[in-house]
Amino acid sequence: MNTNKLLLGTLAGAIVNFFAGWALYALVFKGLMESNLSDTAKSIMLPEDQHNILYYFISGLFMSLAMAIIYERWANIRTLQTGAIAGAIISVCISLGFDFQFLASTNFYSSFTMVIINAFMSALMGALTGGAIGWMLGYNRA
Repeated sequence: MNTNKLLLGTLAGAIVNFFAGWALYALVFKGLMESNLSDTAKSIMLPEDQHNILYYFISGLFMSLAMAIIYERWANIRTLQTGAIAGAIISVCISLGFDFQFLASTNFYSSFTMVIINAFMSALMGALTGGAIGWMLGYNRA
């Protein structure tokens, strides 16, 4: 396992994940997300000016590290395309796992629509993040 490639892939994925999350959750789908959260969920959300941006990056860093380890150690993923496909699949599975737990145990979502929205956005973010990781792992590799 090439540790330098692993770390560079993780960093590239984290940067892409951060900006993709910002674009999707804070800009493009912000209204749709808010309209599908329950009042309970809205009541516990921090105001936007109190969000800790560093924690968003750290979250993406750990997701990227997990993908990079899977790609580098077990899946031998070294291209943008295979990284994007695997990233979308992994991210959707994780998203659906958490969302069904939320549906089973909380009233966080106002409808099943939120599960679909989250799965779609996770697929997009996972494809972008995984693509960056796959590309970085294969870049200039002898």
